[in-house]
Amino acid sequence: MSFLTRQLTTAALQREKLKDYRNIVTIQVTVVIILMTLEDLLAGIGLVDIQKWVYTLFIAFAGFYLLLLWDMMRNFTQNMLIVRGSLAWLMVLFVLGAMGENPFQRLLPNPRPYYIFIHTSLTIIQGFIITLAIRDIFSGSRVTSDKLWGSACVYLMIGFVFGDIFDLLNLLSPGCFGVEIPVGFASYLGGVYFSYATLGGVDTGFDNMSRLVRNVSVIESLFGNLYLVFLIGRILGLPTGATQEEAPKPISTQKSSVPYE
Repeated sequence: MSFLTRQLTTAALQREKLKDYRNIVTIQVTVVIILMTLEDLLAGIGLVDIQKWVYTLFIAFAGFYLLLLWDMMRNFTQNMLIVRGSLAWLMVLFVLGAMGENPFQRLLPNPRPYYIFIHTSLTIIQGFIITLAIRDIFSGSRVTSDKLWGSACVYLMIGFVFGDIFDLLNLLSPGCFGVEIPVGFASYLGGVYFSYATLGGVDTGFDNMSRLVRNVSVIESLFGNLYLVFLIGRILGLPTGATQEEAPKPISTQKSSVPYE
């Protein structure tokens, strides 16, 4: 089970964080594009029976995203209980999600309770990773590439976390957005759309949402803006460049062995 552990030097760990942050940002952007545009784009060019293929592609990228989340978590902790437990937990979530959104045959007759469990779990796991990543980003004495990519990763993850929360609200209180949204892919799509629209200050288009949805959207907007304010302040207050391990060594203060003339 050596693949569960990660024993790296400080410089190697920084490179690993940079790689993991980049990979997750790439997948996050890809998943958002798939959610927001792919189905309509394929329908616009006349492709038929496309929904199941969009679902299949989304499930594949979602599984890869969960794997990358776990891989990144190993950068922050060597607690084997957390590492093994989170891997098993994420695997269960992926299997349940794939069964619930199987585009060829629905395997869960009543998927609502499973979706509630999935989105509650994802909110907890991603919230935990955001906490660890923010602590890492705001540590150190220099602005490095891994911290910049980590900042983008955390910001995008905030959108996904609140997307899960909004989907949960729709699952627990159908019609809370002012319209009836079917359980499953459409509900998650609506939650993610509403979340990123809130973060970006874009009109969501939901006019008759419940008071709870409005209040949660205000909390997300406040949290996202506070994160950006503190992040900008942190970046502006630190020098850029190499890490302490990569910085030039100070000039030796030892006395020369050449005798004075």
